[in-house]
Amino acid sequence: MNTTTPPVDTPNIKKLRSYLNFKARITITDGRIFIGTFICTDKQKNIILAQTKEFRGDEHRMVGLVMIPGKHLVKVETEDLDDDDNGFPIYG
Repeated sequence: MNTTTPPVDTPNIKKLRSYLNFKARITITDGRIFIGTFICTDKQKNIILAQTKEFRGDEHRMVGLVMIPGKHLVKVETEDLDDDDNGFPIYG
């Protein structure tokens, strides 16, 4: 019988995992801002948001499920869905 132990998450992975399902605000290089539910990320810092709104200047629209390439990230902030006053940056 071959048993392997599952990989242990590093402190940074645990912290990132704790942000799942939080509301996130992401600013990208062209100035647009996306606000949606943080679903996942990968090693290239690509981020997937659900139920997302896109903001550009005074205009906004619902875009739904989006993948934001890591190379375009300027700032990533997340906040608890139940407490809009306690947002904090996680990147940028």
